[in-house]
Amino acid sequence: MTLAFSPEARNAKLDEALRGLVEGRSTPGIVVLILENGRPVYSRSIGVREVGSTAPIGESDMFRLASMTKAVTSVAAMILIEQGKIGLDDPVSRFLPEFANQRVRAPDGTEGPANRPPTIRELLNHTAGFSYNFINNPRLVDAYREARVSDGLDQPELTTADAMQRLASVPLGYQPGTGWEYSLATDVLGAVIEKVTGASLGAFVTERIAKPLRIQSFVFNAPETIRSRFVQLTRPAQVTGALGTGYVPVVGPEAVPFPPTKGTASFDPNRAFSSTAYNSGGAGMSGTIGDYARFLQMLLNEGELDGVRVLRAETVRQMTQNATVNMPTLRGPGWGFTLGFGIVTDPAAAKTRLPAGSYGWGGIYGTQFWIDPTNHVVGLVMTQTAIIGSGPIANPIREAFYAAD
Repeated sequence: MTLAFSPEARNAKLDEALRGLVEGRSTPGIVVLILENGRPVYSRSIGVREVGSTAPIGESDMFRLASMTKAVTSVAAMILIEQGKIGLDDPVSRFLPEFANQRVRAPDGTEGPANRPPTIRELLNHTAGFSYNFINNPRLVDAYREARVSDGLDQPELTTADAMQRLASVPLGYQPGTGWEYSLATDVLGAVIEKVTGASLGAFVTERIAKPLRIQSFVFNAPETIRSRFVQLTRPAQVTGALGTGYVPVVGPEAVPFPPTKGTASFDPNRAFSSTAYNSGGAGMSGTIGDYARFLQMLLNEGELDGVRVLRAETVRQMTQNATVNMPTLRGPGWGFTLGFGIVTDPAAAKTRLPAGSYGWGGIYGTQFWIDPTNHVVGLVMTQTAIIGSGPIANPIREAFYAAD
C-alpha cells in the first residue's frame, strides 16, 4: 500500500484516534511520532504523564521500553557478528557454558537431552527453545516459577550471572531450531554480548549505538535524578485485554494478568532505577520517543544516519528477512519473525494495511514501533499502560496512518 491521500485528512484521523483512546479512559497519555523520508509528518502528545496530575505527557519524557529493547540488543549482537567476535551459528555454550547440557521437555512431560545447544541465530529469531513466564507455556511455566526465572521486568537485585543460571537450569520447550516461542532468548543474547565485550550491555549500547547516533536517553539503570522524567506505569482497571476500562497506577512489584496467554506478567516499575538490576537485553532499556526514532531511522536507512554507519547495509538486509518460514509466531497469521523483529509476510492474513516486508515490535509496558521500507516510514506509539498499550492501543493508531477513507 502506498500513501495516496492528503496529510491533513490523515492527521485528523490520527488526532481523532488518540483523543478517543485518552478520553475513553484506555490510557492517561499517548505520544506518537511518525517520520516519512526521515522527516516528522505526525507528532502528537495527548493526555498526562501521571494519573491525577495535570502535567502533560510529552516527547522529552522517558518510557520503559520493555521488549522494544530487543531491537537494540539484536543490533548490538550484529555489530559483534560483523567484527567476527560472534558467529550466527556459534553455540550459545561457547560463551555461556551453563547452556551446554540442556534438557528438553516434550509435550507429554517427559524429558530428554537437547540434541545440541541453541545458536546465536536461534536467540535472535526466538527458535532456541526458551519461553517467558507470561507466555504461560503449560510444559514450562511451573519450572520457570520454581527456579524464579525473571522475565527481565522484576527482581531488581538479580545479576546477569544469576539470571542465566536460573534459565539454564530449566528445560527447553522443544529441540533448538524446531519451533518458535517468544522468549528470554534476547536476555541470553545480552549476556553473550557482556561476556564477549567484558562490559555491561548498556555500556556497549552507549558506545556503539547511542553515541554514534547522538542518542542521549538510552539507559538500563536510570539514575534517581531523572525519575521525574519517567511516565508513570499504569495497567487497565480491568485486565481483560479490552479498551476503555480505565486504568490504575502500578507503583511497586505487581503480578498483572496477561490475557493473550491467560498468563501473568510480574512487573516492578522501580527496576528501571535500580543500580544493580541486570541489563535485560529483552526488556531492560528506557528512552525517549525521539531517540528511539533515530535508532529506527538508522535501520530504515540500512545501517546509516547522518553520515554515521552503525551496521553494513547487507547486515541490515539480513536482519530484516523472515527467518521463521511458516512457523506460527506471537502476532498470529500473516506475521513472521526476522533476526530481531516481527515482519509482515501477508498483509491480508495479518489484517494490516502495512505493506509486506514492514517490520517492528512492541513492549509489554505499552509501546510499539514499525518500519515500513515501501513508504520510507518510521512509526512510534508510546504509552505506559501495560498489556494493552502495545497492541489494542497502538495497532489502531498505526492503521489510522494508512487509512485512506
